[in-house]
Amino acid sequence: MTTSTAPPRASFLATGRGKVTLALLCAVTFLDVMDGAIVNVALPTIRTHLGFSVQNLQWVVSGYLITYGGFLLLGGRAGDLLGR
Repeated sequence: MTTSTAPPRASFLATGRGKVTLALLCAVTFLDVMDGAIVNVALPTIRTHLGFSVQNLQWVVSGYLITYGGFLLLGGRAGDLLGR
């Protein structure tokens, strides 16, 4: 009784395409975190130049987060339609 085994397949991350995908995802995650930090750092300048109160600054942050979340949903849907 002889059994034959197929040669092991390389994992996805071992391929060149997998490494590029991982690097791209890491870069996008970094930019997301950086963008959130930039919004918080810009709040004092927004308050000074536009004359906003603290309550109005909360609307600025909320508007940013709602827009960001909407684009996340749009990107997820586009990934579903155009992805594999």
